[in-house]
Amino acid sequence: MKKIFFIATVLAMTLWSCDKFDVSNDNPDVALNINQNPELLLTNLQRTSIREAVGGSWSEGNLMGQYGARIVFTSFDLFDWGDQGGAWNNYYNSIRDAKELEKLASANELNSYVAVSKIMQTWMFSILTDMWGDVPYAEVNQALEENYTPAYDEQQAIYTAMLEELASANSILAGSDLNAIKGDLLFNGDLDMWRKFANSLRMRLALRLSEVSPSTSSSVIAEIYNNPSQNPVMESNDDNAVQTFLSANPDAHPVTEESVYRVGSYNEYRISEHFVTLLEGLNDPRLEFFADPTANSVEVGTPEIVGMLNGVVDGPAYTYQGGDAFLSKFNIDYFYFQPNTNQARLMMYSEVQFILAEAAQRGWITGDAQAFYEEGITANFEYWGVELPAGYLSSTGVAFDNALETIMTQKYINLFYTDYQGFIEYKRTGFPATIAPGPDAFYDVYPSRFEYPSQEESLNNANYTEAVNRIGGDQITTKVWWEN
Repeated sequence: MKKIFFIATVLAMTLWSCDKFDVSNDNPDVALNINQNPELLLTNLQRTSIREAVGGSWSEGNLMGQYGARIVFTSFDLFDWGDQGGAWNNYYNSIRDAKELEKLASANELNSYVAVSKIMQTWMFSILTDMWGDVPYAEVNQALEENYTPAYDEQQAIYTAMLEELASANSILAGSDLNAIKGDLLFNGDLDMWRKFANSLRMRLALRLSEVSPSTSSSVIAEIYNNPSQNPVMESNDDNAVQTFLSANPDAHPVTEESVYRVGSYNEYRISEHFVTLLEGLNDPRLEFFADPTANSVEVGTPEIVGMLNGVVDGPAYTYQGGDAFLSKFNIDYFYFQPNTNQARLMMYSEVQFILAEAAQRGWITGDAQAFYEEGITANFEYWGVELPAGYLSSTGVAFDNALETIMTQKYINLFYTDYQGFIEYKRTGFPATIAPGPDAFYDVYPSRFEYPSQEESLNNANYTEAVNRIGGDQITTKVWWEN
C-alpha cells in the first residue's frame, strides 16, 4: 500500500511540475529556423567550395600548371583528366546554398549577406566556366519551379553576368546601415574586405577577356583603377582573400595530416622539373621554400632540389632521375605537417598588382607598369616569408622590360597552388611558353578544359548536346571562348 501511495505521489508531482514550468526538448545549440541564422548557409557553402578549390589545386591544378608532377599513378599528368564530376557537383551544391542565402537575405533585407552571396557565387561560377566552358548559369537552382534540366549559357554571356554581379555587390557594400554578418570563414565579417575582394575579382575576370574583348577588359579595369574610392581593391597582403585553416576537421586543410590525408599520397607528388628550372634560372630563393632537397642529396651532404618531369608514364616515372630519393617533395613541414600554415588562396594582393601591371603595359591605365610589377613580386615574397634578395628586381630575367612575358612569368609564380589559376592564365596568354605536353602525354597539344560530367549527358541530354555542338565538341582539347 505504501508503494502504491509513493508512485501516485510521484506522478502527481510530475504532472504539477509540468503545469508550473515551461519545458522544452529543443536543443539550444541548433538553429530552429534558417531564416534567423543565414550564417549557417554561409559557413557551409564557404567550407565546401573552398575545400574543393584547395583539394583540386593540389591534385589537379598544380599538375595542369606544371608546378608539380607525379611519380606514380601518372595518368592525369598524361592528360587523362576524366570529367571531374565531383568538383562540378561540389561547386554547384555550394552555388545552390549561396542562391538560397541570397534569396533568404533579400527577403529579410540583410543586404550584407546578399552582397557576400553574389561574390561567392561569382567566384565559384568563374572556376566552373573557365574549366568547362559553357555551363548552366541563369537557370541554376530552379528545382522549385520544376526545372531539373538547366540550359547551358554561353561563356560570353556568363562573363557579362559575372561582371555585373560583382559591380552590384560593390554597390550594395557601398551603402549605409549594413547588417553585420557571422559565420564568415574568409574575412570574419569584415565588409570592407569583401568589397575589395569583389573589385579585385572583377579585374581578374575582366582581364580574362583580353584576347576576345579587350574593350571590355580595358573599360572595366580603368573604371575600377580611376575611381578607387568607389571601387576599392586589395591594398596590401592584409587584404588577401585567404582562409586560414584550423587544427581539426571540418576546418583543417584538406591536404594535411589533420585531415587524414595520407603522407604516402602526399609523397606521390613532387615539384616539377619545369618549375624548378624556371626558378633556378631566375636565382629565385622561393624555390628553397617551396621544395625540400632530395633525400639522397641530404644524406650525402650536398642538398639540392631536383624536379620531376611532367607527362611520364608509370614505371619510368618512378625511376626518373634515380627514383624517389632523388626527387624533391614540396616543403612537407609547411604544406603537410603544420595544420595552420598553408592557407586557401582565393585571390591575393600580389595578383592585383600584376593585373595592373599588364593593364598599364597594354595602355589601358596611366599607372606605372614597372612599379606595379615590382610591387607584385615584393608582396609575394613577403606573403611566403622569403627575403627578397638585393638586386633581384634588376637581375636577368626579372628586370622589367615592358614585355608581357616578363610580367606573366612572375604572375605564374605568384599563382602557385591557387586552384587552377596558373593553368588558366597560361591558356589566356601562352606564358610561360615553356609549359608543354610531357613525352608520354596522350595529346601533342596542351588541353584547355575538362569534359562535361557523364551525368549531364544522361540526365540533361538535350541541353548538354546543344552546348557540345555549340562549343565544337566535348573534348579536353576544345578551346573555351576567351582562350588565346
